[in-house]
Amino acid sequence: MPDTRWNRLRILPILAAAIWLLVAWVKIMMGVQPNDFYNHWEFGRRFAAGTFIYEGGLNYVYPPLWAMAHAPLAMVGPRLAKALVFPLAPISIAALVWVLDRLVRQSLSCDSGCRFWSVVLAVALASRFLARDLPEVGVNTALVALSWLGVYCWREHRDNWGGLALGLAGALKCTPLLFIAWFILKRQWRMVVTTMTATVLLTLAPMLVMGPASYVRTMSFWFAGVIRGVGDPDPSRGPLGEEKVENLALRPALARYLMHLPYGHLGRPEASDDPSRPDTPPSPYYLQFLDLTATQAGWVVRVVMLGLLLLVAWWFRGLPRSRDDPVLVWEWAAVSLLILLYSPVTWTQHCVGVLPALYLICRAFLARCPIPRLVLYLLGAYGLLVVVLNRTFVGRDLTKLLDSYRVKTLAILLLLAAVLMCWQQLSGRSPGLQLPEDRCRR
Repeated sequence: MPDTRWNRLRILPILAAAIWLLVAWVKIMMGVQPNDFYNHWEFGRRFAAGTFIYEGGLNYVYPPLWAMAHAPLAMVGPRLAKALVFPLAPISIAALVWVLDRLVRQSLSCDSGCRFWSVVLAVALASRFLARDLPEVGVNTALVALSWLGVYCWREHRDNWGGLALGLAGALKCTPLLFIAWFILKRQWRMVVTTMTATVLLTLAPMLVMGPASYVRTMSFWFAGVIRGVGDPDPSRGPLGEEKVENLALRPALARYLMHLPYGHLGRPEASDDPSRPDTPPSPYYLQFLDLTATQAGWVVRVVMLGLLLLVAWWFRGLPRSRDDPVLVWEWAAVSLLILLYSPVTWTQHCVGVLPALYLICRAFLARCPIPRLVLYLLGAYGLLVVVLNRTFVGRDLTKLLDSYRVKTLAILLLLAAVLMCWQQLSGRSPGLQLPEDRCRR
């Protein structure tokens, strides 16, 4: 991609990004966009005040370290705190892109124009999720960046720093610990030990402030709540009760097609989080499919989810030839997507975890790597389901209806399939294919 053709156009996405961030910051200052940040601020305030942080069920899916991390923000009001830490959002995006570029600089080598437009395309395709994370000051993007920083440090033979970064991400929010499963699969025991040690120590850190008795009580409440939600035999229910259409995790998505959800269930488009319209009649466009009992559906969901996880683990079972093996980055992208699918609660803002997969595919395409044509079709389908079919273009009601069919979860599954296809081809597992170092250099 010659610089002479694209240099003058670079200013357009840069200006668009600047306006995007400015508008988000102005909304914060005007207080017109309520979101979970205020819950997190209150979570931190309770921690700083020494009161029970889960009173009223607030944020009980988050461990105490999450409250401890937000405690300093309680020194100012929530709106000012949000404005002050808002730079975390663009910094996290930039840090994640930097890590991704460092990871593929050799295997997906290309000029500066290719690198720039790879970022633009990936951010555009992930914009729906990134835009939702901006009001949360980019905290979910920061967790993704922290996780990828951990694997990058491992690749650079800095296991202690890598374990600390990944352990911090896992202690703040448990789902990044799926990367530990990857390191166990690859028998990278030093990274496993350092990550688990960091996770345990950081998880215990709030006890230094709370005291042993209060900490044990708090952790017991958190653990019991999470286990109760995850272990519910009814897959249409989760840690927060009835699964809303906004939860993009795989478990409630499967339940939607296996069970008949009664009118009024939060997994239906008419009633989900919309107290202003309690008498909305059932949507004639909401179709139900199988009518299994909750127990039967629960078993099917467990078998499907376990089967998918075991299948991916079987494909990834081989030990790395070296830490800079170019196919490993595709495995990490798949792990990031699996985190979204297997998390008990996956809101829109959590789905910033798709950015690494999108970046890799866009960069491989612009670097003219031999990716399968079907990958581009899958990427197009993802773009249609996530970027085009949203509230801005199709309205609130149709978006709710589409969400009830779990189209965004389907989009993540399609993206996972695209990543696995690229992994298979670029790993040289298909006959007659060469490794990316041989075919992707310009």
